[in-house]
Amino acid sequence: MPKEDSIISGAKIKYKGTFDFKLLYKNLRDWFMREKYSDPCEKGEKKYSEKIKPSGKQVEIVWDTSRGEEVGYFSLQMNVKFFVNNLNEAEVERDGKKIKIDNGEVEMEFSSKLVRNADKKWDENSLMFKLYERYIIKDKIEQFKIEIYQDTNKLMDEVKNFFNLYRF
Repeated sequence: MPKEDSIISGAKIKYKGTFDFKLLYKNLRDWFMREKYSDPCEKGEKKYSEKIKPSGKQVEIVWDTSRGEEVGYFSLQMNVKFFVNNLNEAEVERDGKKIKIDNGEVEMEFSSKLVRNADKKWDENSLMFKLYERYIIKDKIEQFKIEIYQDTNKLMDEVKNFFNLYRF
């Protein structure tokens, strides 16, 4: 049975205003691919739902993505949830030109964890497993915890920077 260490749980970013939803979706997918995580749209998209309401479109997306399956013992896992409300198309004037863009409310939730014994090759009740974790790979465990923490914060910074582009 794999051991999971929750690193970040339920960190949220909220934004209300104009933005390009398709570009946000694409940029985050590209970020995961660049950072060598599994494709969140291919296997990791656990939920995608759209509802049309009088106030606008409501979209909910859940991504589960991971990195480290090739190593076997460790897996860095990230979960991203998109909640978009009142998504409507709007026209904005920029540099004298009218452009079509989305307007709405976005709430994104980020969680990450480090999974140890991801390949389930070790018996976690054995003395060898306990010695291995406590003395041999203790530093490596801490190193991966720091790495997934930094990756999650980089992703959240990417989202914040994206929304800051649309403040004009």
